[in-house]
This record gives sequence, structure tokens and C-alpha cells, in this order.
Amino acid sequence: MNRLAKIARRIGLIAALAAMTILFAMPVFAAGGTLDFTSESNGKDNVPIENVGFKLYFTSNGAAATMPFYDGKDDPLFDLHYTSQNKDEDGNVIKEEVVRVPVKVYSAQQEGAEDYVLVLADPAPVKEGYPGQLQQKTNYELTVKGDLATLDGTKLGNDKTIQFTTLDVAANSKLSMIVMVLMMVAVIALMVVTNGRKVKAEAEAAALMKANPYKIAKERNITVDEAKTLIEKAKEKNRKQLEKVGGKVPEPEPPKGAVPRIESKAKKKKPTHKVAGPGSALAGGSKYAAAHKAEAERKRRAAAAKKAAKARQQQSGGAGAAGAKKSSSSKGKGKKK
Repeated sequence: MNRLAKIARRIGLIAALAAMTILFAMPVFAAGGTLDFTSESNGKDNVPIENVGFKLYFTSNGAAATMPFYDGKDDPLFDLHYTSQNKDEDGNVIKEEVVRVPVKVYSAQQEGAEDYVLVLADPAPVKEGYPGQLQQKTNYELTVKGDLATLDGTKLGNDKTIQFTTLDVAANSKLSMIVMVLMMVAVIALMVVTNGRKVKAEAEAAALMKANPYKIAKERNITVDEAKTLIEKAKEKNRKQLEKVGGKVPEPEPPKGAVPRIESKAKKKKPTHKVAGPGSALAGGSKYAAAHKAEAERKRRAAAAKKAAKARQQQSGGAGAAGAKKSSSSKGKGKKK
């Protein structure tokens, strides 16, 4: 009996422990629980003025909360606003006004193992077809109202805010311009330095091509073979430098008295036409010969016409002189009678 009692006590102890384990492992969803949320956007600076959005991760009693369905409409429980200030000429604030920015709220979406509510800023567009923009260099607040509740009725309780500051676009543009100018200066300086190294390496290569091992051996008091070895080492070092800076090894100069070989590209010959034998240009259809012949014919006709006119003039002049002579001779005869 004692043995059976011990076994019964052990079974009861194991069952009690199992019940306690299951009890502590189950999440507690009691009425009047707590609702909270976190966001990575809280306290951020230099937030862009376009396409601004917030991911709100809601938890209830330490577990992911089941939030209502949101279909992208504006919801008064999510209040995005900023304070507009009117100042006088001295910079004193005359009037302050809280300006609300419309938002679009979307239902919880899966991102890994977590759910979140997406709140997008939806400012009015300045022009049709252009997205709306937030005010630059301005402090904004997204207030989540305390009446926000989960599907099981757990409320947020108190209003909670997310604060952020938008980007100073003018200062950022100036900074971008300065960075661009500095980059251009750096690129130009790098090009100048690289080109200088290239010119120096090419000049050194040209000098090494003209290096005389006998002269070097005499100046340094070494053998000719040692001088040749020094020249080859210098050429190898120069070759690596040329590859690094993108230089080229200059072509060796031709020896004195040698005629440089010039490679010329063969020119294409124009097609020629052979003739059977000698002939006139006019018969070959030359326009110049035809024009020349026409001009000669015109001159010939003009000369013939001029000659005929002169002959007619001479004939008429000779007939008139003969008539006048005959008349004078008849008058002379009458006087003699």
C-alpha cells in the first residue's frame, strides 16, 4: 500500500506541475489590458518632404495586437499636424495656428513575423499631377488618439505622439552644390596629376630607349653587363608605371641617315574608258565643242552679212556717181552748141 501511495503522490505532483506550466505559458487576454505601439520614425530629423510614412507596431499585453482593418482612408484617430507661425518684420510671432495634414491609413500588413499599421502623409498637391509635399524645416507631430482600440476592445488609453523634423531643402541643395563642385575640382586635380605622371613616365621611357650601357658603365665604373641589367630593371619599372597611368611606350627613332618607311594606303583607281581611235570632241558629244562650233558659225554668218551689206553699199554708191557724171557731161555739150 505504501508503494502505491508513493506512486499516486508522484503522479499527482507531475500533473500539478504540468498544469502550472500550461497556465504560465498561455498569454493573458484579460479585459482592461494595455495597448502600446512603437515606431522607428520617432525623433527623426531631415525627413524628406515627399512620400512620408510611418509604421506603427501595436502590442497588447506583450503580444502582437489584432488591429481593425484600414483601407487607406483618412482616420481622425491618426492626427498629423504642425504649428504655423506668422511673424512680423522683427521676427516676433504674431499668430500661431495648428495645421492638420490629411493621412491615409492602411490595415496591418505582414513584414516577417510582425504586423504593423501604415500611416502615410497625404498633403494636397501644389499642381495637378505632382505629389503633395510637407513644409520644409518644420517640426511635425503624429498623434495617435487614446480611443484607438483593438478588435477585442483594448484601448490605447492616452494620446501618444511621434515627433519628427522635415529636411531643409534649400540648405541641402546648397550642400549638394558644394559637394558637386568639390567633386569636380577633385576630378580635375586627379586628371592633372595623372596626366603629369603619364607625361613623366613617357619621357622616362623615351630616355631609357636612348640609354647607352657603355656610357653608364664608364660613369659608374661598372661593367657593361651590369649597366645593361640596370637599364632593363629601369625599363621594367617604367613599364609598370606606364600601365598604371595609361601611358604608351614611344616608338624608337630611326637611325640617322635612314629614310623612314611610310606606309601609304593604295588608292582606288578611277574607272577609265578606252577609245577605238582618234576622233573629234564634237563627235564624242562634247558640250564645249558643240558650243564652240555654234559660236564660230554665228561669227561666220555675221561676217558674211557684213560683207554683203558693204558690197551692196558700194554698188549703190557707184551707180549714183555714174549718173552724176553722165548728167554733167550732157550739160557741157549743150553749152558748146
